[in-house]
Amino acid sequence: MMAEKYYILVAEGITDCSFLEAVLERYLGYKQYQNARELPPLFFEMIGQYPASSGKLQRQDSPMFFNKDHVSVAVKQAGGCSNIPAKVSLLVELIDKLEVYDKFGGFLVFSDTDLSTKHEIISDFRKKFLENDIILEDESIKVYGRQIACGLYLFPMSGCGAVEKLLLECAEISYGQLYLAARKFREEIMQQEYQELRKECWTKNEAIQEFYADKVQFGAVSAVLKPDKPVRFAIKDKLIKAEYFDLFTKLPEFKNLYDFLHSNLV
Repeated sequence: MMAEKYYILVAEGITDCSFLEAVLERYLGYKQYQNARELPPLFFEMIGQYPASSGKLQRQDSPMFFNKDHVSVAVKQAGGCSNIPAKVSLLVELIDKLEVYDKFGGFLVFSDTDLSTKHEIISDFRKKFLENDIILEDESIKVYGRQIACGLYLFPMSGCGAVEKLLLECAEISYGQLYLAARKFREEIMQQEYQELRKECWTKNEAIQEFYADKVQFGAVSAVLKPDKPVRFAIKDKLIKAEYFDLFTKLPEFKNLYDFLHSNLV
């Protein structure tokens, strides 16, 4: 089926991408492309390849691609919040090269705030976009004399943290006993006797240690749900399931994110 609108969803890391991909599939009705030959030209150009000319065997990162009706979505990992403007800038060059402005619906950018404020992140994005002659405005970017839609979702709505915070809220609903067991593990690891280990393996900054504790707790949950697979499989195969949708949408953060995707992918 020929797509009439293309969107590129750029997220910080693999956990963020896996969560967003699961929401697209389970709750928004998108299906993953199975054959590269079916992809729109813009998405085909985004596929990672082994750079034979350099002799390296390191594979470039490839997005995941989804389609519903006449809308196609690519989910692209940026490899960190600070890398998002550079990734978007490269994709803008590709859009311009292929001259697909008329079919491109826009970018949807998802980023954790971690320990930064939303103002700090947006300010940093503006600065880095300007380095590539791109002006970041409220809900768009201005480049090559054109206005391209660019929706920005910074998680959470208030305070700071990463997507694991929401994933834990989902896990508490769907796997209550497991959530509590993982919580006890988290509390144990945060005790004084593990302080030196945390400093050595995590960070010496205690505020960041609390931030990592969410990741440790969710890692414990995912290890039980998919003991032989990376975290992303626990998210997509076991956590974000169709039967939990009504319960998850009672979580304000989940509902806000769902509405952001639903209203922008049109």
